[in-house]
Amino acid sequence: MRPTPQFHMSRLVLPAAGLVVAALVVWSAYIMGSQVGADALSVNLLINLGTEIMGIVITVAVVEWFFERRRNLERGRQVAWSALHAIEHVVWVWQGGPRQIESDQLLGILRSASEDDALPDFTQNLLLSLGTRSKQTLHNDQPALEAHKGLMTAFEELARLNAIREGGRVLGARTVADVLEEGVKRLAVVLGQPQEAMPGRLIRYVDSAEEAQEVRYFGRDADHTNPRRLERGTPEMF
Repeated sequence: MRPTPQFHMSRLVLPAAGLVVAALVVWSAYIMGSQVGADALSVNLLINLGTEIMGIVITVAVVEWFFERRRNLERGRQVAWSALHAIEHVVWVWQGGPRQIESDQLLGILRSASEDDALPDFTQNLLLSLGTRSKQTLHNDQPALEAHKGLMTAFEELARLNAIREGGRVLGARTVADVLEEGVKRLAVVLGQPQEAMPGRLIRYVDSAEEAQEVRYFGRDADHTNPRRLERGTPEMF
């Protein structure tokens, strides 16, 4: 469950309130010292209490900062893995290849994609969904994306797919492949996965024909005579 903005605000208010209390205690000690003398026992007690409260607040704030950074790092890796698996599914439907695939094979398939490769409606829907979810992640998980170098750029690149049908024109297959390849490379860096593309000729089961895409997306019982098959919903990506 993601922390709400109210939760983040409360974590800021409490340390601030503690610092205010500490400052008031020290200020009270200063006022009292001007009246009864700086060496009075009550003045020393107030000064010690104020500095103790301030030390506790600072310690808690530093520990909380480390915990927050750890949460952001873990969340960043989580969304990175989710995005990479979503790309794997999209590329498998579009280009084929092994169902279980590593990032170097994924890069090899994308690098071998041709401008003439088919982009039927259902594949466009998958790409559009990937772009939309990436755009949402940029807004909803910004601290987690900023915790990893290059992760924000990966999602900004993938978010370009949100405009795959911009102005009634569909992005070219080669452009789509370049966007996906750039996203995979940056995700691979964050996740410590292979970043060098495997030669495409070494990867089995690659077939970007529209009929092959239909089989991978709809299954072998796809109705090739009924255009309403394209109305099938797009699965949630991440």
